[in-house]
Amino acid sequence: MNKRIYDIIYLLNLIPSSSCALVCSDEQWNIEACSHSFHLLTQKINNSLSGNKEIDPSTQDNNHSFLRTLELYCSHELSKKVQASKPDVPTDISLPCGKWTLCWKWLNSEDSRPGKNRRRFVLLHENHAADNQPDVHLLYQELHAIMDSMYDGMWIIDSNGTTLHVNKAMKRIANIEPEEMIGKSVTIPVLEGKFSAAVTLEALEQRKIVTRFDDYPNGIRCLNTSTPIFDKQGNIWRVVACIRDLTELETLQRRLADAERTAFLRQAEAAAVQHSNEKKLVATGKVMRRCVSELEKAARAPSGILILGETGTGKTYAASYIHQKSPRADGPFISVNCAAIPPTLIESELFGYEKGAFTGASRSGKKGYFGLADKGTLLLDEIGELPLSMQAKILHVLDGQGFRKIGGEKELRVDVRIIAATNRPLDQLVNSGLFRADLYYRLRVLSINMPPLREHPEDIPALMMVFLDKACTRYNTIKTFSPSVIDCFSKHSWPGNVRELRAAVDFLAAMTESSVISMRDLPAYLLGDLPGICEDEEDESLPGQADSNLSFREAVENLERSLISEALAATGSTYKAAARLGISQSTVVRKAKQLRIPVTEKKRN
Repeated sequence: MNKRIYDIIYLLNLIPSSSCALVCSDEQWNIEACSHSFHLLTQKINNSLSGNKEIDPSTQDNNHSFLRTLELYCSHELSKKVQASKPDVPTDISLPCGKWTLCWKWLNSEDSRPGKNRRRFVLLHENHAADNQPDVHLLYQELHAIMDSMYDGMWIIDSNGTTLHVNKAMKRIANIEPEEMIGKSVTIPVLEGKFSAAVTLEALEQRKIVTRFDDYPNGIRCLNTSTPIFDKQGNIWRVVACIRDLTELETLQRRLADAERTAFLRQAEAAAVQHSNEKKLVATGKVMRRCVSELEKAARAPSGILILGETGTGKTYAASYIHQKSPRADGPFISVNCAAIPPTLIESELFGYEKGAFTGASRSGKKGYFGLADKGTLLLDEIGELPLSMQAKILHVLDGQGFRKIGGEKELRVDVRIIAATNRPLDQLVNSGLFRADLYYRLRVLSINMPPLREHPEDIPALMMVFLDKACTRYNTIKTFSPSVIDCFSKHSWPGNVRELRAAVDFLAAMTESSVISMRDLPAYLLGDLPGICEDEEDESLPGQADSNLSFREAVENLERSLISEALAATGSTYKAAARLGISQSTVVRKAKQLRIPVTEKKRN
């Protein structure tokens, strides 16, 4: 038999109840399993018969018919009544020991198909005598006590729209006295302007659950869910409305978001300070922490390194970080941009030349970048731009061989660790014949990919702090970012990666007049991929952080304009805005006119 049946029977046997019996039978009502309370029930029936019938020992086994048991202990008519019962429909039965209710259902949904080895799940529950039932009045009081203790508002009406119960939370939410509403139509508070609409009436008319947002005159915003309750004939009996105060919830959410943002900014500032003090790469997220870990492992290896990544991802910073963490940290770090050197000069710049090697050459000769990087690290940035002839000479040096200066006869040897970097796909250049395959295979043994900024946006705030600190030092100024600007930068795609971010921060530090860089200071291209950003955004700084160029009167006017505009936009009414701000309606009208704030009253229902 199905193990689930035994599991269910086992769990039921853990419940010490003699008023509930469970039976699992097949389609022919043959018992396959039953709870211990069912055996107690058969004994209870037998005892009530005063010994007129003796218990058949076979009934103590699980292998007998449920209908046969009823016929044996009760009557043939009762057996037929149970046999004719329908699934999921309670059936009242009279047993010698009292009144019971029987209800059964097919154990699984697929078992409800005929001929599919169906099993019945039969539940027998004893109906207690009326004397043992709790007093109805006490139950009513208990229900009302539960409703009045709820934080959410509750409003119950009957099928005629008459208010039956209002809990105490409605006084806090809508300033409504519950006792005054009992027995009155639910439309009365709507006519009095306490509600904008009666959601319970909508549920009553539409005969379905209705959910609406509702703004009350006191400035509280609620979510009203009204649920109709039907009787056995399908008529609406009651409508129960649950009114949840969203204003406090939204306030708590804003405070939580502000706290999280403050903590995040402090973390970003701490990362920026650590970067400045310890010359570390900014790595607050998992992506960059993993990358930094790879760089530190590569720093301990003596071989050459290939750094790959899109333009502006910080490949030069990564090479410098490898040098700082390597045993060569005390030696020189030389960075060469191969794309910036003309092809005719690349050999002399890399390997140097002897005096008089060619017309215009220095009389003392030149050492070359390889010579300058002796005992240290040489970064060949944009190595994919090197001519094939230079690639062969670099491979020669990588293989431990020496090199000759231009015009020189003596082979020189240097102790240099080479780091190559490029934003071009070297494997494709090899296939195109533009890059030597042997040099590529030599370099790619130890390669590291620098992730684009869009793959680790969590590092953007810390990078902004680092770049802004450097820019403020350079321009001898003090500035900070508003939270919205940090959010905007974090959502931008940054195709130019870290280099583009650094340029944007440098531009804003130089060009913004206010001490707080806000959304209105951003160039249009930064707002282009962020729909819904308002270019006319009000100053986000706190009153104590206002622009120092403003007078006290101007700062107060800006604050009043912001508060009144926000209240009017949220409520759509000068009366509701006044209630929300805690001032009179005439003050709202006068201030709006004085500050030139447009006022549009919404029509009241």
